Amino acid sequence: MDKNLLLEYLFCRRAPMTEQEGAIHLHSVLCETAPHFYARLLSDPVTDISHKREILVNLLWNPAGHEVARQRILAELYTLPFTEALDVVSVIRLQRINRSRARALVLAFLLGHEQFPLLAATRKQRVTHLLKHALGEQTWSAAKRFLAHSTPEGEAFLQRELLRYAWREDTTQAREVLCFLAGVPFKPTDPALAKSVAAREELEQGQGLPLETLLGMRGIFHKQVPVGKVRHLAATRLMTRSDEPLTALYKEVFLEAAGLARSAAIPEQKASPSAALYQAFAPLFAASDINYDLAGRLAQAVEAIPLIAGRLAIVLDLSASMLSSGERLYHPAALALALTRLLQERVQEVILHQVGGAMTDKDDQLPQPQGATDIASALLAAARQQPQAIVVITDGYENVRQGDTTQVVHGLRLLGLQMPIYQVVPLFTAAEKLTQRRLSEEVPVLPLAHEDGVREVLAYTLLAKAQNPLTPEELEQLQKTLLAR
Repeated sequence: MDKNLLLEYLFCRRAPMTEQEGAIHLHSVLCETAPHFYARLLSDPVTDISHKREILVNLLWNPAGHEVARQRILAELYTLPFTEALDVVSVIRLQRINRSRARALVLAFLLGHEQFPLLAATRKQRVTHLLKHALGEQTWSAAKRFLAHSTPEGEAFLQRELLRYAWREDTTQAREVLCFLAGVPFKPTDPALAKSVAAREELEQGQGLPLETLLGMRGIFHKQVPVGKVRHLAATRLMTRSDEPLTALYKEVFLEAAGLARSAAIPEQKASPSAALYQAFAPLFAASDINYDLAGRLAQAVEAIPLIAGRLAIVLDLSASMLSSGERLYHPAALALALTRLLQERVQEVILHQVGGAMTDKDDQLPQPQGATDIASALLAAARQQPQAIVVITDGYENVRQGDTTQVVHGLRLLGLQMPIYQVVPLFTAAEKLTQRRLSEEVPVLPLAHEDGVREVLAYTLLAKAQNPLTPEELEQLQKTLLAR
């Protein structure tokens, strides 16, 4: 695989395809070059849904994509949240793809999904339309007829066309969901289906269903119910945030050093991509000494991530702006330190250049974020050591000779120093706007909201050292680094 093509894709995958000139051709080339690796990109958590849809289309249409077995594609789709996976698979209907490979994939995805009843109960119209598209109008009509009136011929038909795809061969559950979708009277045993059926008679019985689902029912069955009441009945999405282990540890140490109370009790579980990391670091939260068994727990936390052979320079911004304020207090600095420590653990050689930060008089305490942000000088010092790549971890607020970083990067290129330079921005929420926080147009920005984002930085580090084209061994290591969870 051509390394530059892969880099081009990685840089553009966060933005919708409509904003990317030549994205369709790029997808086609990637699929033809390495179809199995290309299929793994379906499960990349940061990729925009438009790219995931294009990946699926290529795996169905492009002859090279036919090398990837249906079960492999399904395995990648099942790693996604079920609503996102449904959005991806819906491209088959939207683009009117009718090939047998697409038909079998849709049926296997829907009926073989562990949460098929919940999908049907909360997204009935979309699931029905997708199912009807896969089967065809005549086959779907026949299926509805045989679901309503059982005959030996009908049972054989249902088994051949639908029930053979049932999750864990549970044809009873699959039949129940199909009756629900087909509008055939039945007695629901699944809780989600029972709630959805009851809500059609009395909307209050659907309390806890998604707002989109309840609004749809209101429009058909309960037009007299006020919209405000529907919103009250809908499932509430709790906007809670829980830091990952190293970030939480560093943040607590910062708060204790500042004489502030602990920000919150550490929860028993973390609903994040780095649940394993939390388990590895859980005992640390009870300790004030940051060095308590840190090396051993770091090794445990990153054991699933391959070691990268390379020479990486990190410019770590610990200036005053990394302190932040309010609910974000100490978050940028804590996440930046967590990412730095993880990179030090997984890259063979790391050179660290710190910007700002006041050192304490105790060896076991962290430097407090303060001072100016002189990224340009630190970047120049890092480049002098000629690493294979440079990662600048900063919020992007450059307050010393603003714009100097752009000139430094331009000067390095004129001198023939072509090592990749990346700006990593520690985010509190993925919705943060970074337009005014970019150091240079020549420096790609990697917005990372979680420690697990270190995988992406490691992937770029690996690519900086890799040959062009990538060898099969390098591609396999990249897959394990970027996509394995």
